[in-house]
Amino acid sequence: MSNLCPFALVLRCLQRFHSLAETSSVIFRKRVFAHPSSFAAQRRRDPSKKMQLTLEFGGGLELLCDSVKIHNVNVETPKGAQQLAMRDLLVWVQKNLIKERPEMFIKGDTVRPGVLVLVNDCDWELSGQLDTTLEEKDVVVFISTLHGG
Repeated sequence: MSNLCPFALVLRCLQRFHSLAETSSVIFRKRVFAHPSSFAAQRRRDPSKKMQLTLEFGGGLELLCDSVKIHNVNVETPKGAQQLAMRDLLVWVQKNLIKERPEMFIKGDTVRPGVLVLVNDCDWELSGQLDTTLEEKDVVVFISTLHGG
C-alpha cells in the first residue's frame, strides 16, 4: 500500500493518465498527420472511390437480374467526378447486373417508361431523375409498373 493520502494518490493517477494520453496523442499524430502530402498523392493515384449501395428490383424486373431482388453492391464513381449520379448508376447496372433483355429496363440513357425509380423511398422525379446524386448506403428501388395480360 502507498503512504500517500487519497488526494495525492488520485493526483498521481491523473498525472500518469495525462502523461499516457499525451504520449498516445503524439503517436496518433505521427501516424495520421505525419505526411499529409502522401494522402494527396494517394488521392491522385486513385481518384475513383467505391460507394456501397443497395439496389432492389421488383415488379418483374428481378427476372432480368437472375431473379435476385436485392443486390448490395459497391459502385465506383466515374473518374473526375466527385459524386455518383443516377445516370452513372444506370450504366453500371446495365453492364453488371442485367443478364438478359436490357431493353426491358433501359431505353436510351434512362429507364423505360413504366419503371418507377425510388431513391431512399422518394420518387426520383422529385430529386432530379438522371442528375440525382447518390450517397453512401443509399437504397435505390426499381419497380416495373407494367403488367402483361
